[in-house]
Amino acid sequence: MKILIPVLGFGKSGGDRVLAKLATELVKKNHDVVFVAPKRKSIPYYPTKAKIVTTDQVGNYNKYIDLIFSLYFLWKRCRELNPDIVIANFNITAYIVAFLPRKIKKFYYIQAYEVVLFKNKVLKFVAYISYFLPLKKIVNHEFLLPKKINNYVSIVSAGIDNSVFYPNASHRYKKNNTIGIIGRKEKHKGTSDVISALIKWKGRGNIHLNVAIYLDDVDKRKLEDNGIKFSFFPIINDEDLGEFYRKNDLMLAVGLVEDGAFHYPCAESMACGCIVISNYSPLVNTESKFKIDTFNEKAIIEKLNFFNQLSIFEIEDEIKLNSLEINKITWEKVGDNFNRALLKE
Repeated sequence: MKILIPVLGFGKSGGDRVLAKLATELVKKNHDVVFVAPKRKSIPYYPTKAKIVTTDQVGNYNKYIDLIFSLYFLWKRCRELNPDIVIANFNITAYIVAFLPRKIKKFYYIQAYEVVLFKNKVLKFVAYISYFLPLKKIVNHEFLLPKKINNYVSIVSAGIDNSVFYPNASHRYKKNNTIGIIGRKEKHKGTSDVISALIKWKGRGNIHLNVAIYLDDVDKRKLEDNGIKFSFFPIINDEDLGEFYRKNDLMLAVGLVEDGAFHYPCAESMACGCIVISNYSPLVNTESKFKIDTFNEKAIIEKLNFFNQLSIFEIEDEIKLNSLEINKITWEKVGDNFNRALLKE
């Protein structure tokens, strides 16, 4: 079948990686998979076996007019390619897909409840209305969307590359526990809030904190002023990220929004043999004693104290349970699931 995925461009986000991987898995199923993208933004950051088709070049007017033309040319090219299936993955591209001919099977693969990601009320409204469009919703977690609009047809989580994210067989736990976080600039990612929780924790003097990707000067000074030893690790690629996770006994993979949604730092940490404290999937799908319902300083501190009380054997049991959950979401299995979701509807 010919499957189109219209995008406004390719980026470095986790969502872009998921699309690239899913497209590759669909190609392996002998589908003709095509990304349709504006010419200026048509080079994928993450490799994919799918084809890339570009749209007509948009002139430099202003960002609003350019966006309107980009959307029109995306819609036009999708129509010309005469697909069997079209998959939207962002609120704006959902409108493009909705206005394609009725004979096409139309899906909306939702990786985030985008309403909570915008501050602008107009953008929030545009995102919210997109969930009412006549598209079949595939979500990455059953409770991702509010109940009123949670009429999904299938659940397809993101996947994990177990050739990159795997446990370190030689890893040994030490008294000076290593705790890791993935730092992010966006406030809703909760980096500053996690650091504030660590500062309030009485056990902070007995840890070494590893921070990857981003750490602003304010948070750096907070750590220094409160005597928390830390190291910063810039990350260039997934291999660096895998090595970073394997440096840590415990990962704090928490955030301020979208409780229960699939979260790459959570999944990758689990795959790399860390104990993980998280309010995200896949940890929340397990019986782990380290999962939390939502971001809460008190709950995080309680879990940190609980971790300090565990024996090596108890830690190893937790890691084994995490591994069983991760084995369910290899890219091959996720690709099979996505393929079935597209074909059964």
